[in-house]
Amino acid sequence: VFNSTELKDIEYVRSLYCNKLEFLRFDSSVGTFVGFTELGVKNAARLNKDQRLLAAAKAQRGKYCQPNVGNWYKVALTKSAPPTVRLRSTTPLSSHHPAMLVCSVYDFYPKQI
Repeated sequence: VFNSTELKDIEYVRSLYCNKLEFLRFDSSVGTFVGFTELGVKNAARLNKDQRLLAAAKAQRGKYCQPNVGNWYKVALTKSAPPTVRLRSTTPLSSHHPAMLVCSVYDFYPKQI
């Protein structure tokens, strides 16, 4: 997860899934493994005891993300797609106002407006 090419703005997240259900995650902002199911909680407790494994997981942000973020930034964050806007007038069901203006925006990237 990133919003610039600076290491301080990068978050390394590794999630493990089984049957489309996330059961374990390492998140560099938390610095530990977190379990989301009974099996995930047990594994997180076991993995968090291994200091070498934790150090290796924490190092992935700098080792894996930092060298690649420049490419990802060019591909993802510098791209945009103009929105499709639909403006319409409608009569509210229960209101003192005779009309209401509704603005809908579709098909744009990035999603923040």
